Amino acid sequence: MPRGPRSLTEAATDRLVSWLDRVAEDGLVFMGVRRVRRWFGHGRVQAKLLPGEDKRWEVMHSGVYYFRGVVSLLLGLFLLVRWVPFVSVQAVWFAGAITAVFIGYGFYRILAVARDRFVITDSRVFRVWGVESLHEAEMEIGRVLDITVDRPWWLRPFKSGHLVLENAAQLQGLREIRYVPRPEDLAREIHRLRREGNARADASAPSDVGHRRHADHPPRRRTSARRRPH
Repeated sequence: MPRGPRSLTEAATDRLVSWLDRVAEDGLVFMGVRRVRRWFGHGRVQAKLLPGEDKRWEVMHSGVYYFRGVVSLLLGLFLLVRWVPFVSVQAVWFAGAITAVFIGYGFYRILAVARDRFVITDSRVFRVWGVESLHEAEMEIGRVLDITVDRPWWLRPFKSGHLVLENAAQLQGLREIRYVPRPEDLAREIHRLRREGNARADASAPSDVGHRRHADHPPRRRTSARRRPH
């Protein structure tokens, strides 16, 4: 049913009071930083975590992967300061369009890289990425069969590389995680969690499966030298 002006005013007042309470409790700067972090991908990771799930590693791309976006953004800002104010009135639209293209591409590239995150928890690995179209991929730790660490020579000075996860299904969004810092540490963490999961599964499995007796079989009587079956 439609809401009247009084109910709309009360709802707006409640939201304003709630926002002022958060500002008083957390601070305006902290709230702004938290909102920016959520915008750049951290919020999607938090929303995907299950209650009680322990996040072990949240991996963002290495700083090398931001190179193109940062260069484009800096070039656009340089043109905005050093070129656009000094062109003629007839050509200012052209200079403004060129500058906007560089700045827009740089910001979009940085946002796309920042929103691409790979997460390791105590039970699974998952990845979230995308700006307009949002994508998600996940896989249980126990399904990771092989891990390949690729560290090209030009990424080694930055302690970065690529991580390839392989399982029975090759076509998946988690197969190749590129430009991540310390990929060997990530592979070691996945191996450790997989071994812990296998150990828990072995401990919970019943140990007397092969020695169980069916209900319709009577127990065997012990025989001795004095009493033998006729």
